[in-house]
Amino acid sequence: MLTGLIAGSTAHGQSGGPSGGPWGTPYGQVRNAVVPGPYAPYETPPAGTASRMDDDAAARMLRGRGFSNVSVVRRRGATIILEANGPRDERVQVVVDSASGAISGMKVIGFGDKRY
Repeated sequence: MLTGLIAGSTAHGQSGGPSGGPWGTPYGQVRNAVVPGPYAPYETPPAGTASRMDDDAAARMLRGRGFSNVSVVRRRGATIILEANGPRDERVQVVVDSASGAISGMKVIGFGDKRY
């Protein structure tokens, strides 16, 4: 019994390594599967964005999603950085990918007209 364990065999149905990470997928999940999260509505690109959107189109897209007082801060390549008031009146900085039209980042920077 002891020689079998020393030789590297497994006992009682145990596997050789952990179930997650590069050794396998935990709980029978499919590797590289897309799991919708709480930000899925913000990650999907809006309909009709076939080409890169300009700054005004990004501002209109945010207004259509419930943001107000939208202003463009800067553009860095395919990324547009905007500031806006969110649906709950929190002041946020929003990063929009102009190639896909998706919101790729958001950070709360204040509330109403006040900044933190």
